Amino acid sequence: MSAQFVWFDLTAANPDRQREFYGELFGWTIGKAADAGRYQAWLTDGDQPWAGITKADPATSGRWLPYVVVDDLEASTKRAVELGASVVVEATDGPAGTAVTIADPEGAHVALFKPHAEMG
Repeated sequence: MSAQFVWFDLTAANPDRQREFYGELFGWTIGKAADAGRYQAWLTDGDQPWAGITKADPATSGRWLPYVVVDDLEASTKRAVELGASVVVEATDGPAGTAVTIADPEGAHVALFKPHAEMG
């Protein structure tokens, strides 16, 4: 299956509260992220993180952002706009790849993600 979800960001004004809530609710393993830029915590499955909690102000707190792998970031972004999406955040490089955050025609956000060659 192409275009799979591969990562999730959770914005939080109080990352410790979010860690406690999701850990208690689902039993997720959530550890503090040391020296990880904007990330405050990792949600992990064993040793492999699959999501991160990022510090946010109250206006943008409490939102999940899913990342979907695409083969061609530029073409996927163009196609999304043709279908009625808008670009919320232009291409941003991260440690694992490059992402463009879009809002779909109803306003839901999703990140189109192209992993670095050595990651994919």
